[in-house]
Amino acid sequence: MAMQKRTVIVALSIAAMMMVASVLAIMTSSKTIPSSGSINAFKVGVYSNAGCTTPLDSITFDTISPGYNTNKTVFIRNDATSGGKSMSLSMTVTNWGSTPPNGSTVVYIAFNSTGVTLAPTISCAANITLTALDNDETKAGLSFTDIDINIFGTEV
Repeated sequence: MAMQKRTVIVALSIAAMMMVASVLAIMTSSKTIPSSGSINAFKVGVYSNAGCTTPLDSITFDTISPGYNTNKTVFIRNDATSGGKSMSLSMTVTNWGSTPPNGSTVVYIAFNSTGVTLAPTISCAANITLTALDNDETKAGLSFTDIDINIFGTEV
């Protein structure tokens, strides 16, 4: 008997919830509002020329001897349009492809513009420096391929 009462109460509760949901569904109305606009892109542009008209797709470093370095100058622009946000620059290096494979421990890549702040449409020159340590590993010779230099702009 108690089981039948519980079953009846559960069934009535479910029916009541379904009726409320049906009434709410009937009472729902919607309106579509057309819209348009644009998103002010926050992005880093890296270029090979000071006018920032030639995007830089890759860097080929000169051959260097152990204990020496070579620099490449790149031009970095905050490619956000006016009204965008300022950004602070930084760099990381990933995907060290070298022969022998321990190249990332004997060769370093540095970036002299870490912390530089660029307002929208403003650019700066930056040096990326490849340095080889003077040790037995570098004297044996190294070859690099597929090193990814990642330049970041962080909103400030």
